[in-house]
Amino acid sequence: MKYPYKPLVVPAALKNIPNGKLPDSLLKKVDCNGKMYAPVADKFNQMFAAAKADGIKLVNIGDYRPLEAQLGLFKERYRPAEDRDYADKKKGILVDTKRVKREYEGKTWLLRNGFAPCSTPGKSNHGLGLAIDISVTDPKVAEWLCAHAPDFGFFLQSDDPTSREFELWHWQAVAA
Repeated sequence: MKYPYKPLVVPAALKNIPNGKLPDSLLKKVDCNGKMYAPVADKFNQMFAAAKADGIKLVNIGDYRPLEAQLGLFKERYRPAEDRDYADKKKGILVDTKRVKREYEGKTWLLRNGFAPCSTPGKSNHGLGLAIDISVTDPKVAEWLCAHAPDFGFFLQSDDPTSREFELWHWQAVAA
């Protein structure tokens, strides 16, 4: 399966709005529940209708995230690094060099075992209303998204399925 990727481009209208602080006037409901940035919600709703017409049910498992929700998710999934995590603390070299890490509040945070990564609070494209997580437990959903989501301006944040940052469920709107 080919994984469609394009880098995220933040719309000019959102450049001066803090991540996770979008006013309700800029958000719109999406047809599978939840909210996204209004122009993106319109594109998503078109994609939702096309998927439905093809017999594919898109199930939302994560949409717009206010800053408080980003912080809660982050602290659930990550823990502050401890001395035991470092092979060389002065150089910042971890024992497990493949572990996903984030910098937040001047500290290094490490992804807990068994959790999927999420963004650092205030840096999530969910906090801009540009991303939605779709359940891909049915392989037909993932195949449909990979084949058709780009037609509606939605792409994955990576095309490398071997990366720990790769998330087949995470679709983000990319401005043309």
